Amino acid sequence: MERISTSMLLAAACVRQARRDADPAVQRSAVLAHACLQRCGAPGRRLLFAVDRAPGRWLLALLEALYLPGLGAHYAWRKRHIRRWALQACDGGAEQVVLLGAGFDGLSLALLARAPHLRVIEIERERTVAIKRAALREIGADDAQLILVAADLSARPIAAVLRASPGFDPQRPTLIVAEGVLMYLGVDQLRVLLQGLADTLPGARLIATAMDVDAAGTPGFARQRPWVGRWLRRAGEPFRWGAARDALGAAMSDAGARLDRLADPDAVDDPDPSPGEWVFAGSLQRPASDAEPVASDAGDNPPALRTAASAAACGR
Repeated sequence: MERISTSMLLAAACVRQARRDADPAVQRSAVLAHACLQRCGAPGRRLLFAVDRAPGRWLLALLEALYLPGLGAHYAWRKRHIRRWALQACDGGAEQVVLLGAGFDGLSLALLARAPHLRVIEIERERTVAIKRAALREIGADDAQLILVAADLSARPIAAVLRASPGFDPQRPTLIVAEGVLMYLGVDQLRVLLQGLADTLPGARLIATAMDVDAAGTPGFARQRPWVGRWLRRAGEPFRWGAARDALGAAMSDAGARLDRLADPDAVDDPDPSPGEWVFAGSLQRPASDAEPVASDAGDNPPALRTAASAAACGR
């Protein structure tokens, strides 16, 4: 890892957030993120050097303002919603969680702290998995219930990856989290991924994010500077797909998922500091004929995870 990746930037943002947020989940994630960055070679060490020093934090804040104002606060907003919803899903009956593109995030640790019986499967690229596995051992957070699977989902079907994952059980009530993943897929890749998940885990709950689009249909944040797109392309991580708010439900339905709830970026009590990325919850393989209006998230209370029996009633 010789370049600064999105996973590294998110890890650095987590470490930075922990300096002003005493939430135990944030602190736990920051410890993991710090340990991961230490293993990311020179780029990771440079980010840590900056985050751990006042002049470096000032420089990072300046760069954020130049590229995408409010991005760090947006990431915190996004993770706050996802963590809350995921914990609610676990309280509601989830016995298995599949995290796609988990990067160096610590969501698994928060879920296992609440529900030690949970089986959590993270799927990421091999290099990222190796770094995270070593970091988990170092901080004493490796857990038999946390299974890290090295796989490139652009090269292997998700169904095959899951079937080969140790401990995976398609009969368990499952939550799937795809945070910061779908925007990097083309429309056809999105459909293949979600339909593969629906075939393997019909009725599973889904928490995911997707980009908004501008008037020209280009996915991105509302406040991002013109050069952000060029930087993402050079980094090999361009945004490939997005949907406007009123089109997101239909886009998900076409891909094999039902959208039930959307975090409101304009909520008076918790607005998105840098709008442009939707955070939503739903389920896989819900009949399009059952579509209902999508609820705007006012209470952060997604529907409880369906049990295996109720999933069968919905077409398993």
